[in-house]
Amino acid sequence: MVRLKELDVLRGIAALNVVVFHYTSKFRLNFGHDYPAKFDWDIGRYGVELFFMISGFVIFMSLQGKTSIEDFAYKRFSRLYPTYWICVCLTFLIVNISQDPKMESNSISVLLMNFTMIQGVFNIKSVDGAYWSLIPELFFYAFMGVLFQMKLLSKMRTIALVWLSLMISNSLFTLPFGAYFLNLQYGMFFLAGILFYKIKYDKGDWHEHVLIGLCFLAGVVENPTLICFGVFLFIFCLFYLFVYGKLEMFTWKPFVFLGYISYPLYLLHQNIGFVLMRKLGQYISNEFLVIFIGIISMIGVAWLVTRFLEKPILHFLRNYRFHKQGYSGSFQK
Repeated sequence: MVRLKELDVLRGIAALNVVVFHYTSKFRLNFGHDYPAKFDWDIGRYGVELFFMISGFVIFMSLQGKTSIEDFAYKRFSRLYPTYWICVCLTFLIVNISQDPKMESNSISVLLMNFTMIQGVFNIKSVDGAYWSLIPELFFYAFMGVLFQMKLLSKMRTIALVWLSLMISNSLFTLPFGAYFLNLQYGMFFLAGILFYKIKYDKGDWHEHVLIGLCFLAGVVENPTLICFGVFLFIFCLFYLFVYGKLEMFTWKPFVFLGYISYPLYLLHQNIGFVLMRKLGQYISNEFLVIFIGIISMIGVAWLVTRFLEKPILHFLRNYRFHKQGYSGSFQK
């Protein structure tokens, strides 16, 4: 699958926004900040919705061409779980070793349940609060796998109308089967990513534009605030710029780099960053400097994990499957 630098830029923007949100607004909520609240980057929380839209685009793209449900499942597993397990263990160890009275440590049983990535479904605490977004991602992957296996991906317009109807109904009335399994709270962003893919690569026309507009509407109905209206409008406009090749001029190396390390950065930055910032705060009075050092430090840690753990493990697992398939194929011949 071709790696698009513009998507790395969007990942970088999303990751940086989430990190700054957690180190300003979220840190203030949990521990308090001495500087004025007007400097908090509260809208950074919606970087997650941008991640969901990117996932919709990428996952739909990965299901095009010659692939199988086994390949799809293996690639998703190898992409998500090994790095996640590493980051869960690092976070668990650092928070527990820190013995910070305001940082809640976790038991081994909680750690083991976190290895599943779906601990939130069972109301089990996550080792890091940022992990909540992985559940919508997993259910989206499962949903797309089912559609692929049933050969329904060519019917995305019909599926989009039904799915959007359920999302809006759930926002207005709260459907009894809940929003987890069908992604009714965040599905509009995954769906928008799919529709943007169809416009860029699959001869999408005015139907896709109308459906994208409905995705935006569904997002606003689910989050009926003026701030969400403005932020979601910005996110959708960013993707339109990407689809029509207008983001190429913004493929700056810092954003591409942040996109490259975005998954470990997202998984590691919150609780480990909080521990670091609280330690730094004992020696540095300027909280803006504490936040800056926290961001730079966690970017460095995320790069180390990406460079020396995530990418080598992913390379090994992908090569292992490739060679295993090649051996099986030659054996069968």
